[in-house]
Amino acid sequence: MNRHSRSHMPHPTVSLDFQITLAAWRRVPRLRARLQAAAQAILDYLPKHLRFPATATVLLAGNAKVRQLNHDFRGMDKATNVLSFPQYTADELPRLGKQKHAIELGDIALAYQYVAAEAKKDDKILGDHITHLIIHGLLHLFGYDHMDEQEAEQMEKLEIKIMKSLGLPDPYASPFSRTKKQH
Repeated sequence: MNRHSRSHMPHPTVSLDFQITLAAWRRVPRLRARLQAAAQAILDYLPKHLRFPATATVLLAGNAKVRQLNHDFRGMDKATNVLSFPQYTADELPRLGKQKHAIELGDIALAYQYVAAEAKKDDKILGDHITHLIIHGLLHLFGYDHMDEQEAEQMEKLEIKIMKSLGLPDPYASPFSRTKKQH
């Protein structure tokens, strides 16, 4: 297949199914549209073998629910900003991506109070911070991780590129260096 015929192929999509259990999430402007756009943007930065139709469930909850999930699945009795629960290993994804139907990648959970406090402490716009966390969580569902320094660096670079493609700042830059730091 040549380059020109590829443009006529339908672009795969990543669809998010939202479950909102805390009303505070509904006050974030354009949240669903913003997160759906971020999910779609990820596909442009993944290797070809990971560019396939997919779905993921996003639980927008409070600290108590995420703390419970963190305890039940990771043995950590504390809230955190984002949790990802991949349905498949990184090795399984390329094979599954060859199927005709969308692949359910797994689940992501975000804790509103934790995320809002983190954004405030780091002087970040809440919507931008949430977008970054969804990108981070989805990359985990697509098999990325940050268990060692090399993996972490690769994942961070990808997150920065995706955020930039959405017109959003580098999530790892300090608020004081945002205007100076170039990627």
